Amino acid sequence: MFAETIPLRFAGDGALARVRELTGRDEYSVVGVSTPHAIDLLSGLIETRVDNDNERFQAIDLVAADRDRLLAAVYRTAFGDRIESTLTCQRCEQPFDIDFSLQNVISLVNEPDETLACEQLNDGSFRAPNGVSFRLPTGRDELAASGATAQEVETLLLDRCTENRGWPEGDAAFEELLERVAPLIDLELVAPCPECNHVHKVQFDIQTYLLGALVAERRRLLADINCIATAYSWSLEEILSLTRSDRRHLVELIENVYVA
Repeated sequence: MFAETIPLRFAGDGALARVRELTGRDEYSVVGVSTPHAIDLLSGLIETRVDNDNERFQAIDLVAADRDRLLAAVYRTAFGDRIESTLTCQRCEQPFDIDFSLQNVISLVNEPDETLACEQLNDGSFRAPNGVSFRLPTGRDELAASGATAQEVETLLLDRCTENRGWPEGDAAFEELLERVAPLIDLELVAPCPECNHVHKVQFDIQTYLLGALVAERRRLLADINCIATAYSWSLEEILSLTRSDRRHLVELIENVYVA
């Protein structure tokens, strides 16, 4: 089964993640777009090699920035590099399309912040210009904060991720620093309407977009299952074990036979 190797930025020197292609079972398991759903999906897709320290970790232990890189790789394998969406203009109410390259967005996010003066330490943590050491939150920290208010989340992250369980410049400053050290594939895009030139601001984040696309395709997945089961009398488990690309190819072959 195809597996793409993705270098990770915040999991240690030389850290790699091998992410296999989606199967129908993976697609069927996605029922929401939250962080727990993203971690659950990647937990099944990451191929861990116990004989290699650089490939021995769990999805829950990744920081959000690295998790986004893996989700982007999953999206590109399943749907291609182009992100496409249709918007309705808020002024003239006409629909218009937007599209852009996911790889270009990743490159933009990965551009180094030349003004950032944090020092990365040997254990993977950082020392800020104010002298305080901190680490980046992992999926475990995010899950621990599930259901908490925004203020409670800030307090929990400071408690778990800073050496002094606080930040001299305040909670908001720490949140801003985390976003600069490890930016997510989560940004605001500008999209002008081609009819009236009204400028729209569109929020894009890879986690919501990928998981939302898989949830939206559930009816198509069920149609694929029905098509293959009818043609070959395969069991549900056999069909769900197919990779996404193999399943689509089989459906295409079956439909071509019936058309012919």
